[in-house]
Amino acid sequence: MTQPLALLPPPHLAAIRMLATDIDGTMTVDGRISLDVLQTWHAAAALGLRVLLVTGRSAGEALGLARYLPHASWAIAENGARLLIPDHAPELLVPPRPTEHLLDVAQQIAGDKPLRPTADAFARLGDLAFERDGRTDAEVLALQHAAAREGVNLIWSSVHIHLSAHQPDKGAAVLRIAERWGIAPQAVATIGDSHNDEGLWQPQRFGVTVGTAEIAKLTLRHAPEWQTAAPGGAGWVELLQAWMNVQKN
Repeated sequence: MTQPLALLPPPHLAAIRMLATDIDGTMTVDGRISLDVLQTWHAAAALGLRVLLVTGRSAGEALGLARYLPHASWAIAENGARLLIPDHAPELLVPPRPTEHLLDVAQQIAGDKPLRPTADAFARLGDLAFERDGRTDAEVLALQHAAAREGVNLIWSSVHIHLSAHQPDKGAAVLRIAERWGIAPQAVATIGDSHNDEGLWQPQRFGVTVGTAEIAKLTLRHAPEWQTAAPGGAGWVELLQAWMNVQKN
């Protein structure tokens, strides 16, 4: 059962050394990363918090964020499919996608409302992404069931719909990076806002799992243990402020 972040026992936060965070809808305010988010991140980094960006966006967008956002170093793109480290070749963490098959399935399941590829589709190797175009969760869930009948995985975020032959799992990718960084899973906190973040919330995987206020509207298989009072970037700041308060005491 998800509980308010304010009830999270301080010792749980005290052990956290790494934050794996979604970007869209989680770090953003009106589609932008605010100065408040950046300033809070800077303060947390000074206290030793490592932040891993974990997004459904393409490799190019994730790499740009990893290179230019202060205190970012590595990023996971395409819902766990690709690892981006500036000045290194991108790493594909999943099998190459069967592009033609996924395109065929996308056409079959869309019906009278075709799925519209994202502008970054040319840069993706792990999945195919389409604009959500205002579809409700119920509509996307129906697409998910139709895709499953074709042996294809479909997940979605607040902005995109993703099709892949592999099972997308942001959390599995985070575990791999935490191991490379020498950080135990129980020292990792995760935060997200949508269905494609469920891998970050899978029970027993991480020390602290958090959703922003938006998750109250979602029906989830794997829900986070804790929920911020504020939405989006303000909720992200709420979590980091709570972590910093514990570190300072």
